Amino acid sequence: MDNPKNLSQPGLSVFLMVVAVATTTMIVLQPYAAGYGAFRLTLLEELLLRWKDPTWQHGALAPLIAGWLVWKRRDELAALPVRGSPAGLAAVLVAALAYYGGYKANNYYLGAFAIMLFLAGAVVGCLGWAHARRLCFPWLMLGFMWPLVFLEDSVSFRLRVLMVETTAWVLNTLGLETLREGTALISAATEGRAAGELFSLKVDGPCSGMRSLFALLMVAALFGYFRQRTLPRRLFLFLCGFPLAILANMARLLILIAGSMLFGQEFAVGDQEKEVSTFHFLSGIVVYLVALAGLQGIARLMGAGPTRPIRPIHPILPIKPPTLPLAVCALSVLAALAACRFSPEIRAGEAAGVIMQLPTAAGRFLGEPLPPDQAEKTLLPEDTQIVKMQYRSPGPPEMRDLAQVTLVLAGAERRSIHRPEVCLDGQGWSLIGSRVLPVEVRPGRVLPVRDLRVEREIRTPDGGKKTLRGHYVYWFIGTDVSTPSNTTRVWLSTWDNIARNVNHRWAYAGITLWVTDNLEPSQSSQRQRDDAATVRLAEEVIRAIAPHFQKDLADAP
Repeated sequence: MDNPKNLSQPGLSVFLMVVAVATTTMIVLQPYAAGYGAFRLTLLEELLLRWKDPTWQHGALAPLIAGWLVWKRRDELAALPVRGSPAGLAAVLVAALAYYGGYKANNYYLGAFAIMLFLAGAVVGCLGWAHARRLCFPWLMLGFMWPLVFLEDSVSFRLRVLMVETTAWVLNTLGLETLREGTALISAATEGRAAGELFSLKVDGPCSGMRSLFALLMVAALFGYFRQRTLPRRLFLFLCGFPLAILANMARLLILIAGSMLFGQEFAVGDQEKEVSTFHFLSGIVVYLVALAGLQGIARLMGAGPTRPIRPIHPILPIKPPTLPLAVCALSVLAALAACRFSPEIRAGEAAGVIMQLPTAAGRFLGEPLPPDQAEKTLLPEDTQIVKMQYRSPGPPEMRDLAQVTLVLAGAERRSIHRPEVCLDGQGWSLIGSRVLPVEVRPGRVLPVRDLRVEREIRTPDGGKKTLRGHYVYWFIGTDVSTPSNTTRVWLSTWDNIARNVNHRWAYAGITLWVTDNLEPSQSSQRQRDDAATVRLAEEVIRAIAPHFQKDLADAP
Protein backbone atom coordinates (compact mmCIF):
# COMPACT_ATOMS: atom_id res chain seq x y z
CA MET A 1 0.00 0.00 0.00
CA ASP A 2 1.32 3.49 -0.82
CA ASN A 3 2.57 5.62 2.01
CA PRO A 4 0.07 8.37 2.85
CA LYS A 5 1.10 11.87 1.80
CA ASN A 6 -0.12 15.27 2.81
CA LEU A 7 -0.01 18.83 1.56
CA SER A 8 2.55 21.21 2.92
CA GLN A 9 1.15 24.58 3.98
CA PRO A 10 2.53 26.19 0.77
CA GLY A 11 0.84 23.39 -1.18
CA LEU A 12 -2.45 24.08 0.55
CA SER A 13 -2.03 27.77 -0.25
CA VAL A 14 -1.56 26.96 -3.95
CA PHE A 15 -4.75 24.86 -3.97
CA LEU A 16 -6.73 27.58 -2.23
CA MET A 17 -5.36 30.21 -4.62
CA VAL A 18 -6.32 28.24 -7.75
CA VAL A 19 -9.83 27.55 -6.44
CA ALA A 20 -10.24 31.16 -5.27
CA VAL A 21 -9.19 32.57 -8.66
CA ALA A 22 -11.55 30.21 -10.52
CA THR A 23 -14.47 31.02 -8.22
CA THR A 24 -13.80 34.76 -8.28
CA THR A 25 -13.75 34.74 -12.07
CA MET A 26 -17.15 33.03 -12.22
CA ILE A 27 -18.66 35.39 -9.64
CA VAL A 28 -17.01 38.71 -10.44
CA LEU A 29 -16.06 38.84 -14.13
CA GLN A 30 -18.68 36.92 -16.12
CA PRO A 31 -21.96 38.79 -16.81
CA TYR A 32 -24.45 36.13 -15.86
CA ALA A 33 -28.17 36.70 -15.31
CA ALA A 34 -30.51 39.54 -16.17
CA GLY A 35 -33.33 38.57 -13.82
CA TYR A 36 -35.98 41.22 -14.46
CA GLY A 37 -33.37 43.73 -15.61
CA ALA A 38 -32.53 44.86 -19.12
CA PHE A 39 -28.97 43.45 -19.12
CA ARG A 40 -26.97 40.71 -17.46
CA LEU A 41 -25.43 41.30 -14.04
CA THR A 42 -22.47 39.39 -12.68
CA LEU A 43 -23.25 37.18 -9.70
CA LEU A 44 -21.38 39.67 -7.51
CA GLU A 45 -23.51 42.56 -8.76
CA GLU A 46 -26.62 40.50 -8.06
CA LEU A 47 -25.36 39.73 -4.53
CA LEU A 48 -24.52 43.36 -3.78
CA LEU A 49 -27.99 44.36 -4.98
CA ARG A 50 -29.72 41.74 -2.81
CA TRP A 51 -27.55 42.41 0.25
CA LYS A 52 -29.02 45.92 0.46
CA ASP A 53 -32.30 44.28 1.51
CA PRO A 54 -32.40 43.88 5.32
CA THR A 55 -33.73 40.35 4.84
CA TRP A 56 -30.49 39.24 3.20
CA GLN A 57 -27.83 41.67 4.40
CA HIS A 58 -26.33 39.03 6.73
CA GLY A 59 -25.10 37.29 3.56
CA ALA A 60 -22.29 39.83 3.20
CA LEU A 61 -20.68 38.38 6.35
CA ALA A 62 -20.89 34.74 5.20
CA PRO A 63 -17.77 34.74 2.94
CA LEU A 64 -15.72 36.43 5.68
CA ILE A 65 -16.86 33.92 8.31
CA ALA A 66 -16.23 30.96 5.99
CA GLY A 67 -12.76 32.26 5.12
CA TRP A 68 -11.90 32.74 8.80
CA LEU A 69 -13.05 29.20 9.63
CA VAL A 70 -10.81 27.77 6.88
CA TRP A 71 -7.81 29.86 8.01
CA LYS A 72 -8.39 28.74 11.60
CA ARG A 73 -7.96 25.08 10.59
CA ARG A 74 -5.09 25.60 8.15
CA ASP A 75 -2.54 23.58 10.18
CA GLU A 76 -4.93 20.65 10.59
CA LEU A 77 -5.84 20.72 6.89
CA ALA A 78 -2.20 20.76 5.83
CA ALA A 79 -1.50 17.68 7.96
CA LEU A 80 -4.31 15.54 6.53
CA PRO A 81 -3.49 12.81 3.98
CA VAL A 82 -4.23 13.67 0.35
CA ARG A 83 -6.47 11.10 -1.34
CA GLY A 84 -8.34 12.84 -4.15
CA SER A 85 -11.51 11.15 -5.40
CA PRO A 86 -12.79 10.93 -9.00
CA ALA A 87 -16.27 11.62 -7.60
CA GLY A 88 -15.14 15.16 -6.78
CA LEU A 89 -13.90 15.77 -10.32
CA ALA A 90 -17.22 14.47 -11.67
CA ALA A 91 -18.97 17.02 -9.44
CA VAL A 92 -16.71 19.75 -10.87
CA LEU A 93 -17.78 18.83 -14.41
CA VAL A 94 -21.45 18.85 -13.39
CA ALA A 95 -20.90 22.27 -11.77
CA ALA A 96 -19.42 23.63 -15.00
CA LEU A 97 -22.44 22.39 -16.96
CA ALA A 98 -24.83 23.86 -14.37
CA TYR A 99 -23.01 27.21 -14.54
CA TYR A 100 -23.41 27.30 -18.31
CA GLY A 101 -27.04 26.16 -18.03
CA GLY A 102 -27.77 28.95 -15.55
CA TYR A 103 -26.23 31.48 -17.95
CA LYS A 104 -28.36 30.26 -20.85
CA ALA A 105 -31.48 30.17 -18.70
CA ASN A 106 -30.78 33.58 -17.15
CA ASN A 107 -31.10 31.86 -13.78
CA TYR A 108 -29.14 33.24 -10.84
CA TYR A 109 -29.97 30.25 -8.62
CA LEU A 110 -28.35 27.76 -11.02
CA GLY A 111 -25.22 29.91 -10.88
CA ALA A 112 -25.23 29.83 -7.07
CA PHE A 113 -25.71 26.04 -7.12
CA ALA A 114 -22.84 25.69 -9.59
CA ILE A 115 -20.44 27.73 -7.44
CA MET A 116 -21.21 25.72 -4.31
CA LEU A 117 -20.95 22.39 -6.16
CA PHE A 118 -17.66 23.43 -7.76
CA LEU A 119 -16.12 24.26 -4.38
CA ALA A 120 -17.23 20.94 -2.87
CA GLY A 121 -16.08 18.99 -5.93
CA ALA A 122 -12.68 20.69 -6.04
CA VAL A 123 -11.97 19.80 -2.40
CA VAL A 124 -13.07 16.16 -2.79
CA GLY A 125 -11.38 15.74 -6.19
CA CYS A 126 -8.05 17.34 -5.33
CA LEU A 127 -7.66 16.66 -1.61
CA GLY A 128 -10.11 13.94 -0.63
CA TRP A 129 -12.97 13.19 1.73
CA ALA A 130 -10.94 13.85 4.90
CA HIS A 131 -10.45 17.48 3.86
CA ALA A 132 -14.09 17.71 2.76
CA ARG A 133 -15.28 16.63 6.23
CA ARG A 134 -13.12 19.30 7.90
CA LEU A 135 -14.32 21.96 5.46
CA CYS A 136 -18.00 20.97 5.46
CA PHE A 137 -19.06 23.57 8.04
CA PRO A 138 -17.26 26.52 6.37
CA TRP A 139 -18.86 25.41 3.10
CA LEU A 140 -22.31 25.37 4.70
CA MET A 141 -21.69 28.81 6.20
CA LEU A 142 -20.74 30.08 2.76
CA GLY A 143 -24.18 28.99 1.56
CA PHE A 144 -25.72 31.77 3.67
CA MET A 145 -24.26 34.33 1.24
CA TRP A 146 -26.83 33.47 -1.44
CA PRO A 147 -30.19 35.28 -1.05
CA LEU A 148 -33.03 32.83 -1.65
CA VAL A 149 -35.48 35.49 -2.76
CA PHE A 150 -37.97 32.95 -4.13
CA LEU A 151 -38.74 31.95 -0.52
CA GLU A 152 -40.03 35.40 0.38
CA ASP A 153 -43.54 34.97 -1.02
CA SER A 154 -44.10 31.42 0.22
CA VAL A 155 -42.38 31.67 3.62
CA SER A 156 -43.07 35.29 4.51
CA PHE A 157 -46.87 35.24 4.38
CA ARG A 158 -47.02 31.88 6.20
CA LEU A 159 -44.82 33.28 8.95
CA ARG A 160 -47.00 36.38 9.07
CA VAL A 161 -50.21 34.37 9.51
CA LEU A 162 -48.51 32.17 12.12
CA MET A 163 -47.34 35.28 14.01
CA VAL A 164 -50.82 36.78 14.04
CA GLU A 165 -52.61 33.58 15.04
CA THR A 166 -50.14 32.77 17.82
CA THR A 167 -50.07 36.31 19.22
CA ALA A 168 -53.88 36.53 19.14
CA TRP A 169 -54.11 33.24 21.04
CA VAL A 170 -51.64 34.47 23.69
CA LEU A 171 -53.48 37.78 24.16
CA ASN A 172 -56.88 36.10 24.43
CA THR A 173 -55.47 33.55 26.88
CA LEU A 174 -54.17 36.42 29.03
CA GLY A 175 -57.67 37.92 29.06
CA LEU A 176 -57.05 40.72 26.57
CA GLU A 177 -59.82 40.22 24.02
CA THR A 178 -58.26 40.46 20.56
CA LEU A 179 -59.71 40.18 17.08
CA ARG A 180 -57.75 38.92 14.10
CA GLU A 181 -58.60 40.44 10.74
CA GLY A 182 -56.36 38.86 8.12
CA THR A 183 -52.87 39.86 9.24
CA ALA A 184 -54.04 42.59 11.63
CA LEU A 185 -54.51 42.41 15.41
CA ILE A 186 -57.28 44.64 16.77
CA SER A 187 -58.50 45.11 20.31
CA ALA A 188 -62.07 43.94 20.74
CA ALA A 189 -64.84 46.41 21.52
CA THR A 190 -65.48 46.86 25.25
CA GLU A 191 -67.54 49.18 27.39
CA GLY A 192 -66.51 52.70 26.50
CA ARG A 193 -64.08 51.64 23.75
CA ALA A 194 -64.66 50.82 20.10
CA ALA A 195 -62.90 47.96 18.36
CA GLY A 196 -59.30 48.93 17.59
CA GLU A 197 -59.29 51.91 19.94
CA LEU A 198 -56.91 50.29 22.43
CA PHE A 199 -54.55 48.97 19.76
CA SER A 200 -54.59 48.17 16.06
CA LEU A 201 -51.48 46.52 14.68
CA LYS A 202 -51.10 45.49 11.03
CA VAL A 203 -48.42 42.79 10.70
CA ASP A 204 -46.64 43.53 7.42
CA GLY A 205 -43.78 41.63 5.82
CA PRO A 206 -40.98 43.12 7.99
CA CYS A 207 -42.77 41.98 11.17
CA SER A 208 -43.38 38.44 9.90
CA GLY A 209 -39.98 37.22 11.09
CA MET A 210 -38.61 36.78 7.56
CA ARG A 211 -35.98 39.47 8.01
CA SER A 212 -34.55 37.88 11.12
CA LEU A 213 -35.08 34.19 10.32
CA PHE A 214 -32.08 33.52 8.08
CA ALA A 215 -29.75 35.76 10.08
CA LEU A 216 -30.73 33.92 13.26
CA LEU A 217 -30.21 30.56 11.54
CA MET A 218 -26.67 31.61 10.62
CA VAL A 219 -26.04 32.67 14.22
CA ALA A 220 -27.55 29.40 15.50
CA ALA A 221 -25.26 27.40 13.21
CA LEU A 222 -22.18 29.22 14.54
CA PHE A 223 -23.44 28.91 18.10
CA GLY A 224 -23.91 25.16 17.77
CA TYR A 225 -20.55 24.69 16.07
CA PHE A 226 -18.59 26.35 18.87
CA ARG A 227 -20.74 25.29 21.84
CA GLN A 228 -21.34 21.61 20.99
CA ARG A 229 -18.95 18.79 20.11
CA THR A 230 -21.05 16.31 18.14
CA LEU A 231 -23.03 16.66 14.91
CA PRO A 232 -26.47 15.65 16.32
CA ARG A 233 -26.17 18.19 19.14
CA ARG A 234 -25.02 20.91 16.76
CA LEU A 235 -27.88 20.11 14.39
CA PHE A 236 -30.40 20.25 17.24
CA LEU A 237 -29.18 23.68 18.35
CA PHE A 238 -29.34 24.90 14.75
CA LEU A 239 -32.92 23.67 14.35
CA CYS A 240 -33.84 25.52 17.54
CA GLY A 241 -33.29 28.69 15.52
CA PHE A 242 -36.66 28.22 13.78
CA PRO A 243 -38.93 28.25 16.88
CA LEU A 244 -36.73 30.86 18.56
CA ALA A 245 -37.16 33.20 15.59
CA ILE A 246 -40.94 32.79 15.86
CA LEU A 247 -40.94 33.35 19.65
CA ALA A 248 -38.66 36.36 19.33
CA ASN A 249 -40.89 38.01 16.73
CA MET A 250 -43.96 37.26 18.82
CA ALA A 251 -42.24 39.00 21.75
CA ARG A 252 -41.75 42.02 19.50
CA LEU A 253 -45.45 42.10 18.58
CA LEU A 254 -46.40 41.90 22.26
CA ILE A 255 -44.06 44.79 23.06
CA LEU A 256 -45.59 46.89 20.26
CA ILE A 257 -49.10 46.13 21.52
CA ALA A 258 -48.08 46.97 25.10
CA GLY A 259 -46.54 50.23 23.87
CA SER A 260 -49.75 51.09 22.01
CA MET A 261 -51.82 50.48 25.13
CA LEU A 262 -49.52 52.47 27.44
CA PHE A 263 -48.31 55.33 25.25
CA GLY A 264 -50.61 55.38 22.25
CA GLN A 265 -50.56 53.98 18.74
CA GLU A 266 -48.52 56.75 17.17
CA PHE A 267 -45.73 56.49 19.78
CA ALA A 268 -45.49 52.69 19.63
CA VAL A 269 -46.02 52.04 15.93
CA GLY A 270 -45.86 55.38 14.17
CA ASP A 271 -47.68 56.49 11.08
CA GLN A 272 -47.68 53.29 9.03
CA GLU A 273 -48.42 55.25 5.85
CA LYS A 274 -45.21 57.32 6.24
CA GLU A 275 -42.65 55.98 8.71
CA VAL A 276 -42.39 53.83 11.79
CA SER A 277 -41.68 55.30 15.22
CA THR A 278 -38.36 55.08 17.09
CA PHE A 279 -40.03 52.70 19.55
CA HIS A 280 -41.06 50.46 16.66
CA PHE A 281 -37.53 50.51 15.23
CA LEU A 282 -35.86 49.75 18.57
CA SER A 283 -38.26 46.89 19.24
CA GLY A 284 -36.54 45.06 16.39
CA ILE A 285 -33.50 44.61 18.66
CA VAL A 286 -35.69 42.50 20.94
CA VAL A 287 -35.88 39.82 18.24
CA TYR A 288 -32.15 39.18 18.39
CA LEU A 289 -31.86 39.55 22.17
CA VAL A 290 -34.63 37.01 22.80
CA ALA A 291 -33.24 34.58 20.22
CA LEU A 292 -29.66 34.82 21.53
CA ALA A 293 -30.86 34.40 25.11
CA GLY A 294 -32.82 31.33 24.00
CA LEU A 295 -29.79 29.84 22.25
CA GLN A 296 -27.63 30.48 25.32
CA GLY A 297 -30.21 28.90 27.62
CA ILE A 298 -30.64 25.80 25.44
CA ALA A 299 -26.86 25.40 25.09
CA ARG A 300 -26.45 25.55 28.88
CA LEU A 301 -29.16 22.97 29.43
CA MET A 302 -27.57 20.67 26.87
CA GLY A 303 -24.02 21.10 28.15
CA ALA A 304 -21.10 20.66 25.80
CA GLY A 305 -21.68 16.92 25.35
CA PRO A 306 -19.17 14.07 25.43
CA THR A 307 -15.68 14.80 24.22
CA ARG A 308 -14.73 12.86 21.13
CA PRO A 309 -11.26 11.32 21.12
CA ILE A 310 -8.86 13.25 18.94
CA ARG A 311 -6.97 11.03 16.56
CA PRO A 312 -3.35 12.05 16.35
CA ILE A 313 -2.14 13.04 12.92
CA HIS A 314 1.31 11.60 12.36
CA PRO A 315 3.86 13.61 10.41
CA ILE A 316 3.97 12.31 6.85
CA LEU A 317 5.77 13.25 3.70
CA PRO A 318 4.58 16.61 2.33
CA ILE A 319 3.86 16.85 -1.39
CA LYS A 320 3.03 19.56 -3.88
CA PRO A 321 -0.62 20.19 -4.72
CA PRO A 322 -2.06 17.49 -7.02
CA THR A 323 -1.44 18.85 -10.50
CA LEU A 324 -3.89 16.82 -12.63
CA PRO A 325 -7.01 17.36 -10.48
CA LEU A 326 -6.21 21.06 -10.19
CA ALA A 327 -5.85 21.24 -13.96
CA VAL A 328 -9.25 19.54 -14.41
CA CYS A 329 -10.84 22.12 -12.10
CA ALA A 330 -9.20 25.05 -13.88
CA LEU A 331 -10.01 23.77 -17.39
CA SER A 332 -13.63 23.04 -16.44
CA VAL A 333 -14.08 26.63 -15.28
CA LEU A 334 -12.36 27.99 -18.41
CA ALA A 335 -14.59 25.83 -20.63
CA ALA A 336 -17.74 27.03 -18.84
CA LEU A 337 -16.68 30.67 -19.14
CA ALA A 338 -15.77 30.25 -22.83
CA ALA A 339 -19.14 28.59 -23.50
CA CYS A 340 -20.91 31.54 -21.86
CA ARG A 341 -18.81 34.10 -23.71
CA PHE A 342 -19.21 32.62 -27.20
CA SER A 343 -22.70 31.16 -26.92
CA PRO A 344 -25.21 32.82 -29.29
CA GLU A 345 -27.80 35.03 -27.69
CA ILE A 346 -31.16 33.38 -27.05
CA ARG A 347 -33.77 34.04 -29.71
CA ALA A 348 -37.07 35.52 -28.66
CA GLY A 349 -40.02 33.21 -29.17
CA GLU A 350 -42.44 34.14 -31.94
CA ALA A 351 -45.54 32.05 -31.29
CA ALA A 352 -47.86 33.09 -28.48
CA GLY A 353 -50.62 31.11 -26.85
CA VAL A 354 -52.95 34.10 -26.59
CA ILE A 355 -54.76 36.59 -28.78
CA MET A 356 -54.04 40.05 -27.37
CA GLN A 357 -57.63 41.22 -27.44
CA LEU A 358 -60.21 41.03 -24.67
CA PRO A 359 -63.90 40.80 -25.65
CA THR A 360 -66.12 43.81 -25.12
CA ALA A 361 -68.97 41.48 -24.15
CA ALA A 362 -68.84 37.97 -22.69
CA GLY A 363 -71.59 36.14 -20.83
CA ARG A 364 -73.45 38.67 -18.72
CA PHE A 365 -70.48 41.05 -18.59
CA LEU A 366 -69.78 44.20 -20.59
CA GLY A 367 -66.20 45.48 -20.81
CA GLU A 368 -64.64 48.93 -20.79
CA PRO A 369 -60.96 49.31 -21.80
CA LEU A 370 -58.53 50.58 -19.16
CA PRO A 371 -55.05 52.08 -19.68
CA PRO A 372 -52.03 50.28 -18.15
CA ASP A 373 -50.89 51.54 -14.76
CA GLN A 374 -47.85 53.80 -14.65
CA ALA A 375 -46.08 51.24 -12.44
CA GLU A 376 -46.61 48.57 -15.12
CA LYS A 377 -45.17 50.86 -17.79
CA THR A 378 -42.12 51.57 -15.63
CA LEU A 379 -41.44 47.98 -14.55
CA LEU A 380 -41.96 46.20 -17.88
CA PRO A 381 -39.95 46.63 -21.11
CA GLU A 382 -41.39 48.69 -23.94
CA ASP A 383 -42.13 45.67 -26.14
CA THR A 384 -44.35 44.07 -23.48
CA GLN A 385 -47.98 44.05 -24.64
CA ILE A 386 -50.70 44.82 -22.07
CA VAL A 387 -54.46 44.98 -22.47
CA LYS A 388 -56.85 45.67 -19.59
CA MET A 389 -60.61 45.67 -19.31
CA GLN A 390 -63.06 46.54 -16.54
CA TYR A 391 -66.04 44.16 -16.72
CA ARG A 392 -69.38 44.83 -15.10
CA SER A 393 -72.71 43.11 -15.03
CA PRO A 394 -75.85 45.20 -15.75
CA GLY A 395 -78.04 46.64 -13.03
CA PRO A 396 -77.82 49.09 -10.13
CA PRO A 397 -74.81 48.95 -7.72
CA GLU A 398 -76.62 46.74 -5.20
CA MET A 399 -76.97 44.03 -7.93
CA ARG A 400 -73.81 44.66 -9.95
CA ASP A 401 -70.54 42.66 -10.11
CA LEU A 402 -67.21 44.15 -11.14
CA ALA A 403 -63.99 42.43 -12.25
CA GLN A 404 -60.79 43.81 -13.72
CA VAL A 405 -58.99 41.58 -16.25
CA THR A 406 -55.37 42.10 -17.34
CA LEU A 407 -53.59 40.25 -20.14
CA VAL A 408 -49.80 40.59 -20.47
CA LEU A 409 -47.69 39.15 -23.30
CA ALA A 410 -43.90 38.94 -22.97
CA GLY A 411 -41.61 40.76 -25.33
CA ALA A 412 -38.04 39.80 -26.14
CA GLU A 413 -36.71 40.21 -22.59
CA ARG A 414 -37.08 37.77 -19.73
CA ARG A 415 -38.33 40.48 -17.35
CA SER A 416 -41.44 40.96 -19.50
CA ILE A 417 -43.21 38.35 -17.37
CA HIS A 418 -42.97 37.96 -13.63
CA ARG A 419 -44.97 36.61 -10.72
CA PRO A 420 -47.82 39.00 -9.89
CA GLU A 421 -46.76 38.66 -6.25
CA VAL A 422 -43.79 40.89 -7.17
CA CYS A 423 -46.14 43.85 -7.73
CA LEU A 424 -48.57 43.32 -4.86
CA ASP A 425 -46.40 44.93 -2.21
CA GLY A 426 -45.82 48.03 -4.32
CA GLN A 427 -49.58 48.39 -4.82
CA GLY A 428 -50.20 48.30 -1.07
CA TRP A 429 -51.60 44.76 -0.92
CA SER A 430 -50.59 42.16 1.66
CA LEU A 431 -50.64 38.53 0.63
CA ILE A 432 -52.49 36.41 3.18
CA GLY A 433 -53.16 33.19 1.28
CA SER A 434 -52.39 31.30 -1.91
CA ARG A 435 -53.87 28.18 -3.48
CA VAL A 436 -54.43 26.47 -6.81
CA LEU A 437 -58.07 26.76 -7.89
CA PRO A 438 -59.32 24.28 -10.55
CA VAL A 439 -61.85 25.96 -12.85
CA GLU A 440 -63.98 23.82 -15.16
CA VAL A 441 -64.07 26.03 -18.24
CA ARG A 442 -66.26 23.57 -20.12
CA PRO A 443 -67.29 19.97 -19.40
CA GLY A 444 -64.17 17.86 -19.13
CA ARG A 445 -61.75 20.79 -19.48
CA VAL A 446 -60.29 22.06 -16.20
CA LEU A 447 -58.03 25.12 -16.10
CA PRO A 448 -55.90 25.34 -12.91
CA VAL A 449 -55.32 28.95 -11.80
CA ARG A 450 -53.54 30.58 -8.85
CA ASP A 451 -55.87 32.28 -6.35
CA LEU A 452 -54.18 34.88 -4.13
CA ARG A 453 -56.08 36.25 -1.15
CA VAL A 454 -54.97 39.82 -0.50
CA GLU A 455 -55.93 42.73 1.69
CA ARG A 456 -55.04 46.36 2.39
CA GLU A 457 -56.30 49.25 4.46
CA ILE A 458 -58.42 51.94 2.80
CA ARG A 459 -59.78 55.27 3.99
CA THR A 460 -63.54 55.62 4.27
CA PRO A 461 -65.29 58.90 3.37
CA ASP A 462 -65.74 59.70 7.07
CA GLY A 463 -61.97 59.54 7.64
CA GLY A 464 -61.94 56.09 9.21
CA LYS A 465 -60.17 52.94 8.04
CA LYS A 466 -61.42 49.65 6.70
CA THR A 467 -59.75 46.47 5.54
CA LEU A 468 -60.31 45.90 1.84
CA ARG A 469 -60.04 42.20 1.01
CA GLY A 470 -59.77 40.77 -2.46
CA HIS A 471 -58.76 37.91 -4.73
CA TYR A 472 -56.16 38.14 -7.47
CA VAL A 473 -56.47 35.13 -9.76
CA TYR A 474 -53.86 34.47 -12.44
CA TRP A 475 -52.27 31.81 -14.61
CA PHE A 476 -49.40 31.64 -17.10
CA ILE A 477 -50.06 30.77 -20.76
CA GLY A 478 -47.43 29.33 -23.08
CA THR A 479 -47.64 28.38 -26.74
CA ASP A 480 -49.26 25.03 -26.00
CA VAL A 481 -49.36 24.83 -22.20
CA SER A 482 -50.75 26.77 -19.25
CA THR A 483 -49.80 26.56 -15.58
CA PRO A 484 -50.63 28.32 -12.30
CA SER A 485 -47.08 27.65 -11.05
CA ASN A 486 -44.27 30.12 -11.58
CA THR A 487 -41.79 27.34 -10.76
CA THR A 488 -43.18 25.18 -13.57
CA ARG A 489 -43.04 28.15 -15.94
CA VAL A 490 -39.42 28.88 -15.02
CA TRP A 491 -38.31 25.28 -15.52
CA LEU A 492 -40.13 24.96 -18.84
CA SER A 493 -38.44 28.19 -19.93
CA THR A 494 -35.08 26.93 -18.67
CA TRP A 495 -35.40 23.80 -20.80
CA ASP A 496 -36.28 25.88 -23.87
CA ASN A 497 -33.35 28.23 -23.22
CA ILE A 498 -30.79 25.44 -22.90
CA ALA A 499 -32.07 22.81 -25.34
CA ARG A 500 -33.56 25.02 -28.07
CA ASN A 501 -31.83 28.40 -27.53
CA VAL A 502 -35.30 29.97 -27.51
CA ASN A 503 -36.83 32.24 -24.91
CA HIS A 504 -40.33 30.82 -24.50
CA ARG A 505 -42.90 33.57 -25.08
CA TRP A 506 -45.21 33.52 -22.09
CA ALA A 507 -48.33 35.48 -21.29
CA TYR A 508 -50.33 35.71 -18.13
CA ALA A 509 -53.93 36.58 -17.39
CA GLY A 510 -54.90 38.20 -14.10
CA ILE A 511 -58.32 38.94 -12.61
CA THR A 512 -58.84 41.31 -9.68
CA LEU A 513 -62.02 41.09 -7.57
CA TRP A 514 -62.96 42.67 -4.25
CA VAL A 515 -64.64 40.96 -1.32
CA THR A 516 -67.34 43.52 -0.55
CA ASP A 517 -69.31 42.17 2.40
CA ASN A 518 -67.92 44.94 4.64
CA LEU A 519 -68.58 47.73 2.11
CA GLU A 520 -71.79 49.48 1.17
CA PRO A 521 -72.73 49.35 -2.55
CA SER A 522 -72.32 53.14 -2.61
CA GLN A 523 -68.67 52.67 -1.57
CA SER A 524 -67.73 49.78 -3.88
CA SER A 525 -70.16 50.40 -6.81
CA GLN A 526 -71.14 46.72 -6.66
CA ARG A 527 -73.19 44.32 -4.61
CA GLN A 528 -72.06 42.93 -1.27
CA ARG A 529 -70.30 39.56 -1.68
CA ASP A 530 -68.56 37.36 0.85
CA ASP A 531 -65.36 35.43 0.16
CA ALA A 532 -67.04 32.32 -1.25
CA ALA A 533 -69.29 34.34 -3.58
CA THR A 534 -66.26 36.26 -4.86
CA VAL A 535 -64.47 33.01 -5.73
CA ARG A 536 -67.56 31.82 -7.61
CA LEU A 537 -67.58 35.13 -9.50
CA ALA A 538 -63.92 34.60 -10.45
CA GLU A 539 -64.78 31.17 -11.87
CA GLU A 540 -67.69 32.66 -13.83
CA VAL A 541 -65.48 35.40 -15.31
CA ILE A 542 -62.83 32.87 -16.36
CA ARG A 543 -65.41 30.62 -18.04
CA ALA A 544 -66.89 33.58 -19.92
CA ILE A 545 -63.73 35.38 -21.01
CA ALA A 546 -60.74 32.97 -21.15
CA PRO A 547 -61.87 31.10 -24.33
CA HIS A 548 -61.85 34.43 -26.19
CA PHE A 549 -58.10 35.02 -25.75
CA GLN A 550 -56.49 31.66 -24.81
CA LYS A 551 -55.97 29.76 -28.05
CA ASP A 552 -56.00 26.22 -26.71
CA LEU A 553 -59.31 26.91 -24.92
CA ALA A 554 -60.85 28.41 -28.06
CA ASP A 555 -59.79 25.40 -30.13
CA ALA A 556 -60.92 22.82 -27.60
CA PRO A 557 -64.14 20.97 -28.37
